[in-house]
Amino acid sequence: MLLWLALILVFVLPRSNRNPRALLIIAPLLVVNLLYLLFKKAIGMPSSAAQQFDMLFQSISISISVMWLIAHKLGNRNRFVTFLLTLALMAVLGLVGAISYCGLTFSQQTGGEVIILAMLALAMLLGFVLTGRQCRNRYSGLRFVLYLALWTIAVCLASTLVFYPIVFIIQQVPVPISTVLLVALISGLAFGTFLYVINLPFMILVFYSPFFRERFYACLRLKSMPTTTPQPNTSQPNEQQSPHPERPEDGGSVSETLIP
Repeated sequence: MLLWLALILVFVLPRSNRNPRALLIIAPLLVVNLLYLLFKKAIGMPSSAAQQFDMLFQSISISISVMWLIAHKLGNRNRFVTFLLTLALMAVLGLVGAISYCGLTFSQQTGGEVIILAMLALAMLLGFVLTGRQCRNRYSGLRFVLYLALWTIAVCLASTLVFYPIVFIIQQVPVPISTVLLVALISGLAFGTFLYVINLPFMILVFYSPFFRERFYACLRLKSMPTTTPQPNTSQPNEQQSPHPERPEDGGSVSETLIP
């Protein structure tokens, strides 16, 4: 499948990902796939709907995997540029996902799925941006994931409340506006929850893996995030310390390593 081929290429082509620690991204990917299979089995999802949701799910989950694998390339730039590059990446992978499942012949239904996928990608990235603003002065992992849940669902809800009425008006569907808003409300909550549940296992990996945590810091660059880690003492145990160590000119610690 083209999406999985794209993931393999991201493991192979960047030299920084030729590292056993990069393979950790497979763990949350397997977790969300297992949860998705259990969800489909629990609700008895029909095959007609399964293909549509499979495309949305695989496109989003693999896009998130690729995003964290090349986050160090996307980060350390102007924040707006990072946002646009990440959005473009997810758009390309969304199109790859649509081609994987539907081929090059796009139907009206496929077009609707691509629009929903674009809405989910935009909602996820805006959720990160708004959560970053909320945590810029006070950051912790728990605080971040809680605000991420809030903003992801809120942005999805706002998107459906704008998008659904426009679609119903264009198609001239004879449905009361109250029904349209109710459908938009339920859909927004469902899509927001769906997106956050997919994203959460990846965020847990990001917080607990130094390899991916550095990439996360490089993308958000919040001033409340830790920016230095002390360098371990590599001197020999029997080596005598100088009684008068040189004092650095800037008054800081003798050695510290910046997280990129």
